[in-house]
Amino acid sequence: MNKNSNNNEVLNRLSSREVLMAGLELIFTQRRIFRVMSDDPWSSRTNLVQFKLHYGANPVVVAKIWEDLQTTTVEAARINNPHMLSMNAFNAFLESLNFLYRYRRECEREGTFDKSPKTLRKYCWYYLERIQALKEAKIVFPEQFGEDDIWIMTVDGTHSKTNEPIHPVFSQDKEYFSHKHKTSGLSYELGIHLFESKLIWMNGPIRAGSNDNGNFAAPGGLKEKLSAIGKMALADKAYNGHPKEISTFNAFDCHSVKQFKARAQMRHEQFNGMLKEFSCLHECFRHREQKFAVCFDATAVICQYRMENGEPLFNLLAGISLDEESDSSDDEESASDDDETRASQPENNEE
Repeated sequence: MNKNSNNNEVLNRLSSREVLMAGLELIFTQRRIFRVMSDDPWSSRTNLVQFKLHYGANPVVVAKIWEDLQTTTVEAARINNPHMLSMNAFNAFLESLNFLYRYRRECEREGTFDKSPKTLRKYCWYYLERIQALKEAKIVFPEQFGEDDIWIMTVDGTHSKTNEPIHPVFSQDKEYFSHKHKTSGLSYELGIHLFESKLIWMNGPIRAGSNDNGNFAAPGGLKEKLSAIGKMALADKAYNGHPKEISTFNAFDCHSVKQFKARAQMRHEQFNGMLKEFSCLHECFRHREQKFAVCFDATAVICQYRMENGEPLFNLLAGISLDEESDSSDDEESASDDDETRASQPENNEE
């Protein structure tokens, strides 16, 4: 541990190598860690892959999150208790990440980490709630966009399955019914910056029975924010009906615009896929609705860190040729000129 010279607080900063070592030793034996075809087991690609498969991010990302939890100005996220910054506490932090990514039951986690379920629960939610609170610093709607940019983001809803909630009258509650999973669920409305790898809007959890269009137009929602700044978002046809705030696919778009919109939606789905790597969002969520918000928000924060540290979304403009439309229009003009020329020439009729 070392001291922060500004406020004399004890910090436990760890290098990515130290994080990798701690994570592997928590899961594997020494024989498994060092039995790799590499001169340096700590730079082995196999060990790096194994680390990510258990904690949902590479050691650089985990080290950065751990440091930010100690230095952030967000009070709800900051860890001030030295007891929660020891190496044993860091192992509990890794166990929390493992819970998000693998979402195993308590009996399985108890056997893996050799701790009581009560201890696992205590530390797990302590750290996840603090990662969740980092969204105040990491998931922020920008104050300014480019003056010439009209389309600034993509927006879409993502659903996760949950256990069926108890309804006072019926066996199922239609307000929770997810048309995507054909079962009960919860949803989030997500907005991705068009030209940067950033999640800039997150609204939820919302009962999956409400549609994306209604969530977008809800009071205090994204529609009001876009309307206030005079910008638009790209979305699929589920968001039709808001021509001043949303641009959807339509038959009058030129080829390059259609291609741009399609790639924007693919890029958004790339982020959704990153979220669904975490089993707590991919599998049926077993905990209460309040816990779902903690897990989803914490997962979104981790994905934002991943995009900032070596895993950006693909370049939206790569492979798009803006000259294609002018070329096609020139071809159409030349074709029409040929037709007019042929029409003006007299026909040679054989007698």
